[in-house]
Amino acid sequence: MAIPGEFQIISFVIIMQIFVLLNPLSSFPFLVAASKKKMNVKRIALLSTLTAYIIAMVIALSGNVLFNLFGVSLDAFRIAGGIVLLLLGIDMIRAKDEDHLKVDKKGDHLISIIATPMLTGPATISYIALKANEMGRTPILINITAAFLIVGAVFFLMSVLIKKINPGVVNIVSRILGLFLTAVAVEMMSGGLIAIVKGVIV
Repeated sequence: MAIPGEFQIISFVIIMQIFVLLNPLSSFPFLVAASKKKMNVKRIALLSTLTAYIIAMVIALSGNVLFNLFGVSLDAFRIAGGIVLLLLGIDMIRAKDEDHLKVDKKGDHLISIIATPMLTGPATISYIALKANEMGRTPILINITAAFLIVGAVFFLMSVLIKKINPGVVNIVSRILGLFLTAVAVEMMSGGLIAIVKGVIV
C-alpha cells in the first residue's frame, strides 16, 4: 500500500497517541495489588507488555482484511473509532476508587487482564486498524513497536519503584493523558463526518 505523503515512517505524534491509548499508568493499581500478594511484578509487567504487543501487531497486519470483510468505509470507522476513544478518554478523566481492587494468586490471569483490555482494548484496536489502513503496514508496525518500547520502559520502572510511587500522582497524570485522548477522539470523529458530508454533497 502506498504511504500518503503526510505520513513519515516514524511519527512522534503517532507514537505518543498510541502510548496514550495504551496508558500503562492505568494498570498501576493491578501491579500494586500483585506486589501486595508477593507476586513477581516484573514478570507480570514484561509478559503483559509482550502479549499486548503481539495483539497489536496482529490487528495492524489484519486491519485491511477486517475492513474488507465487514464492508466498512474508512470514514465510518473513523467516527465509530472516535466514539470508542472518546468514551475511553472520559473514563480516564473520571476519578476512580481502586481500593477495592483485588487479584488472585494466578499471575497468568492478571497478565491477560493487563494485556487486554487494559492495554490493547477496543479503543487501541480501533485506532491501530484505522492507522494501518491510512499509513500502510510498515510505518504503523514501526510506530507500534516504538510505542510499546516506551510502555515496556514505564512498566519496568513502575515494577522497580512500585513501593515509592505515589498512586495519587499516577492518577493525575492518567487523567491528563485522558484529556489529550478525548481531543484525538474529537478530531477522528470530525474528520470522518466532514468526509462523509462532502461525499453526500458531491
